[in-house]
Amino acid sequence: MQDFMLALYQYFLNPILTLLLFVLFGYVIMSWLFMFNVLSPYGPRARQIYSMLESILEPLLRPIRNTIPPLGQLDLSVFILALLILFTRDWLLPQLIFAMPG
Repeated sequence: MQDFMLALYQYFLNPILTLLLFVLFGYVIMSWLFMFNVLSPYGPRARQIYSMLESILEPLLRPIRNTIPPLGQLDLSVFILALLILFTRDWLLPQLIFAMPG
């Protein structure tokens, strides 16, 4: 059972959490590009990509935003979500798998 869970983690959960982390980084970078007018938020292609990233991340960010409100213009929910993904991927799931009986 432990071998199955380790394979599930290595070949399914770890890549999905890593991909989610890259989506989060893309979301942050695009929001910065919009904020500093490097990328026009009115362009249809950029707006479509940003909307897709937002639709993936908003269900994960909303509970964090409800718990920890933004500090002025600083939104900590993205940072906290990145920490939660890294914690889950790199520590929690391996600990749970190796704690399972042989």
